[in-house]
Amino acid sequence: MKTNVNLKILSFLIPLFAVFISVFLSNCKGHVEIFDITDSVENCSAPYVVYFYPDAEHRTKDLEYTWDFGDGTSSDEQQPVHIYQEQGVYKVTLSIKQNKSFDSKSISLYLTPDSTSAFSDWDYASRADSLWAPAYVEFQNYSKHATSFFWEFGDGDTSTVKNPSHIYNTEGIYPCTLSAICNGDTSFFSRNLIIKPPPADIFIDEVTVWLPSSYIGADVWVDLWYAGFHEQESSHTNSTASFPVAFPITRNLYWFNGDYNRDVLEFEIWSNLDNTAPVTTFRIESRDLQSDYYPTLISFDDGYGRKLEVKLEYR
Repeated sequence: MKTNVNLKILSFLIPLFAVFISVFLSNCKGHVEIFDITDSVENCSAPYVVYFYPDAEHRTKDLEYTWDFGDGTSSDEQQPVHIYQEQGVYKVTLSIKQNKSFDSKSISLYLTPDSTSAFSDWDYASRADSLWAPAYVEFQNYSKHATSFFWEFGDGDTSTVKNPSHIYNTEGIYPCTLSAICNGDTSFFSRNLIIKPPPADIFIDEVTVWLPSSYIGADVWVDLWYAGFHEQESSHTNSTASFPVAFPITRNLYWFNGDYNRDVLEFEIWSNLDNTAPVTTFRIESRDLQSDYYPTLISFDDGYGRKLEVKLEYR
């Protein structure tokens, strides 16, 4: 009988030991593979400031980076920044060593007036899924070889910040232009931003609830109110197995008339452990939803294990 038990233990330990040896030997040997090297060049003439970014696969320990910038200088940094004092075409080589594993890759870096002229490009992101007034817009500058920038937002405001943010307070069509400038050479890129009027409907998608473990097994539900009017009662859990619990609501606020004011949106969490009062109530004024630039997710936490998260949509 003991023999069978010992055989079972050995049959379990042998594969485990084999895996351990395989991992140990692999770590001793190391693993390195360089896929590509990308660069980002600042300035359109010498001196050129160049940022290098390796795309490589390797383990995290005992790494040795060696960069040869092609101008007689080198670096052991992972993502170095190098200044080239003269124009030209440079062979840049990256070597990575990890234990017994080694890989190397070279690229040609063109730093000439033809290849480093100023180039303007940009995109944007907003706090909401669409641009409703007031719209908080974050601009992302993808220009190349420029030393200074000039933004015209189309509403009379301007900026010289590389990646600015801007608030469009009213609806309209705004031609936004970025000028990328270097030594008198200027590149322009313009596009229209369409700012829509404030959304007239607030759609409550889903409400997620967290409560202390003392409410496990209880019947839990959410009551939704707006401006003092009862909007909807969610489904009941009947017997809560665990938290969080998600309650689909999927409806527009009936009592919201499109005015973002001091009317209060309320979420009451109820439990059958006490039918006389809600467990807790979370509130937010509709004007805060607008001044926060239409968040699609709002969350509340009372610090005592009672939390609420609400997914919103605007229409």
